[in-house]
Amino acid sequence: MIWSFKRKRHPDGRLSKYKARLCCHGGQQQWGVQYWETYSPVVSWMAVRTLLVLSKIHGLHTKCIDFTLAFPQADVKVPIYLHTPPGIQLNEGESHDKMVLKLKKNLYGLRDACITWWEHLSEGLTEMEFHSTETDQRVFVKDDVIIRIYVDDCVILSKDEDKITQTMELLKKKYAMTDEGNMEEYLGIKLRYS
Repeated sequence: MIWSFKRKRHPDGRLSKYKARLCCHGGQQQWGVQYWETYSPVVSWMAVRTLLVLSKIHGLHTKCIDFTLAFPQADVKVPIYLHTPPGIQLNEGESHDKMVLKLKKNLYGLRDACITWWEHLSEGLTEMEFHSTETDQRVFVKDDVIIRIYVDDCVILSKDEDKITQTMELLKKKYAMTDEGNMEEYLGIKLRYS
């Protein structure tokens, strides 16, 4: 296990926030024992661009969401044990060589971490009566609300701002997340309309 530290920046280079994550060493997992599937669908840039254009043409309201520590929000699929990470203080007489940790939640670095999170999120959206589109699995629709997902970032689009608020309230009941404002700065891109 390692600690991963990162500085997240706005598109103009200003510092947004500091992030720290505890990550597993997925290279030590065995296929067919601790994981089976690693593929997770990723939204196409064509879908991202199309939704950006449609939001302006049709005057859609937008809301960006960042799922806080997304991967650990999902449970692990099989028992996984880890050595204690550096920096963990043990009680007197305990040894790092004889101590292991059992994961209860999905963790960054696991081979199937992304697909585990994706299944957890898409299952929740399905429970909220959203369904994915035929052209892109990462675009969900319900009535006149569109949700576009890029790993742990999400954009909600709708003509009705109240429906966006209602959707966010439903998501907050199931997931830890932060409101990132409208879609002016998105995935490291600063949008300018002329």
